[in-house]
Amino acid sequence: MSICSRKSKDWCRVGATAGYHGPAQTVSVQQPRVKYPMGQFFYLTILIGGALSSVNADLLATDPVFQNTSRPWKIDVEILHAAEYEGRYAGFSKGHLYIDKDDRLWLPLEVYFPDDQPNTDAYHPLQMAILLISEDKGLTWEITERASPAPSHNRVTMPDGAIIEVGGSGWIRYPRSEIKRLQAEGYYVWDLGPNYDYCAIVYDLWQRRSVDSGKTWVKREIYKQLPFFAHFVARGPLRLLDDGTLVFFGYGYGKDRRNDNDVRKPIASKRGRSDVYCLRSTDSGETWNAVRAVDGHLSPTEVGFTETFPIINGDGNMFVVLRTGLGRNAYTISSSDGGRSWTGAARTSIRAKHPLPTLLRDGIIVCSYQRRVAQPFGVRARFTSNHGKTWSEEIVLRDDVLISDGLAEPNTVEFSDGTLFTAFQGKKVDDQGRQLGFIGGCRWSRNYGHPYAPKLKVPNRKEKFNSKKVNE
Repeated sequence: MSICSRKSKDWCRVGATAGYHGPAQTVSVQQPRVKYPMGQFFYLTILIGGALSSVNADLLATDPVFQNTSRPWKIDVEILHAAEYEGRYAGFSKGHLYIDKDDRLWLPLEVYFPDDQPNTDAYHPLQMAILLISEDKGLTWEITERASPAPSHNRVTMPDGAIIEVGGSGWIRYPRSEIKRLQAEGYYVWDLGPNYDYCAIVYDLWQRRSVDSGKTWVKREIYKQLPFFAHFVARGPLRLLDDGTLVFFGYGYGKDRRNDNDVRKPIASKRGRSDVYCLRSTDSGETWNAVRAVDGHLSPTEVGFTETFPIINGDGNMFVVLRTGLGRNAYTISSSDGGRSWTGAARTSIRAKHPLPTLLRDGIIVCSYQRRVAQPFGVRARFTSNHGKTWSEEIVLRDDVLISDGLAEPNTVEFSDGTLFTAFQGKKVDDQGRQLGFIGGCRWSRNYGHPYAPKLKVPNRKEKFNSKKVNE
């Protein structure tokens, strides 16, 4: 599916392929004629037990019904392709996939349109948020104007009805003439150089409160209650525990760990060594305390521990997977007391930039992540039943991504029937050799481990010469 020009009334064209990997199955498919509002149709291709079957362009396939669901299987889906604008492709950043009680899938995206000013982590000149929905367990998708039912990432409602929101401002941009002043104040300053002509810092944390159902808000800067950070990234999510405690995650470092700018080094290697913090409030957000969950000096990389991927239970049990570096092993930490204290950082067998864990209904955790360290690039997953003490063997969900750059954010959700769906973003090469972004996914069974590869009995060798003259 593609996002079309803003000048066009047709928002997107829908097009996807799905490949089935597993033993030969009997599939029952209903084929009602469905035409999208944009006037385009859905293309579906399914590979079943080695036989390729296609559904006509103006027939929309519903969810396949597998006769023997105990056998492992997987269906690959192309969700969305970037659209072209005056010779350049738009980019996007995938949000976290969400599944509602009716097995509908919701996928938020930030779309970055091409502009004379390049897109960077600190600046997206032309940006738009959209929401995709699938009502057939991930086989087909469309843009929706409906509100997502997903819990807010950084907003909670207190028992007294007050709404509290916590977040950061992200990268705050300044003219390059401000670099020395900002450095003198103790901040890590990202100088993007004369070609970009700006610099940026990220450090703050704020809170908003509403007591009239969101009609009006009171905002205050709560980073001033915390130690000074030369660099601080507000990750979240904001969650309300059963005992009334508010918790929020972030990472950063103070002046003592700041590295001076060095244009010869990439940005990731010159910021500083980050610790991970669990921010806690026990008085409905009036005051906040920063608990260091893990010391960045324990990280195998010079940037410390950065992005956090937590599972937070209302009883105060928390499990967090930590990013270290691209191709480096992820680590885990846990807390059983609402973030007051934390276990030591434990190294995992997961080598990934974005290791995203999901708690399944039976208490098992599945962690899906991208493989960018070596070919074949793609998406992998592992299971743990003991909060990361041990992990299953690696499951290959996708190994057909040819470009490592941009391969990111593979998160997994569980359907009511116990099957799983994983969505991710990546890049492809078009017919002119240009890179374009895409969103891919796969629906798979819990027992899937690898494609169907039956070992057959080797037949007797045929005779080399079979001409009549030789055999007479």
